[in-house]
Amino acid sequence: MVVWHWVQQHRLLAVLILAFVIVSSAGGTAWALVFRTVSSPVGLREALRIYRREQTEKMLQTLRDHLPSPGVYSYRTTGGESLSLPGMARSFPPTTSMIVTGGNCATVSWVPLTQHTETTTECPGPGGGFVAPRIVTQESIAGTDTTSTLACPATAYLLPPTATPGQKWAATCALQSPAEKVEMAGEALGQSTMTIAGHAVTVEHTRFTLTFDGSQAGTNPTDFWIVPSTGLVVQEKEDVDVTSGGVHYSENMLSMLTSLTPLR
Repeated sequence: MVVWHWVQQHRLLAVLILAFVIVSSAGGTAWALVFRTVSSPVGLREALRIYRREQTEKMLQTLRDHLPSPGVYSYRTTGGESLSLPGMARSFPPTTSMIVTGGNCATVSWVPLTQHTETTTECPGPGGGFVAPRIVTQESIAGTDTTSTLACPATAYLLPPTATPGQKWAATCALQSPAEKVEMAGEALGQSTMTIAGHAVTVEHTRFTLTFDGSQAGTNPTDFWIVPSTGLVVQEKEDVDVTSGGVHYSENMLSMLTSLTPLR
């Protein structure tokens, strides 16, 4: 969910890449072999291995707190991400995994690629709501690994208390490295029914928009379709449109749950 900020931390390398491309444009495409974006899908077996490594005796606590049941959930996925640099684009695999581990709060990790993971801490809030106090995105590209961490207050709702259509809320979050403020705006878009593997499920549709206005500028809106009784994300749609250091990053993703029963 947090915008990927490799360019911000490696502005010089991005400039060198562009310079190298310009100098070598008449001499073949050897540069692509060096700077192409690696894409390693995370399969179900690997997702289960990650879940079993991280999950302990916290499952009963998770169930008592009305959080998503721990396990590995599968999603049908479309989309990808790219930079405005040659060779810097990759697609997400058609099936991706969401790893949920439990405790007083749930840790929800979307792991489409080894080189791209998004982890959201989801906690039960007042009045049947759900809060996202911590969001971590990990990226790897051009041989460099980066981690972006966003810390948010108790008003950063994934689902607000007693949600009603048109309800809005806001919070100011803190981004680490670079240390900047990020504004978050939320909106409840109404209740609907979705069918998952033949089962009708009532969901609340909310939108969670992050706005960056510092060394990186742009927006990161994410739509969630959430089961209000457990906080399970049935469908998620994310768009990122951010510029940093003269380089544009974009991401689009749509993931829909294929089964209400997780694997363990």
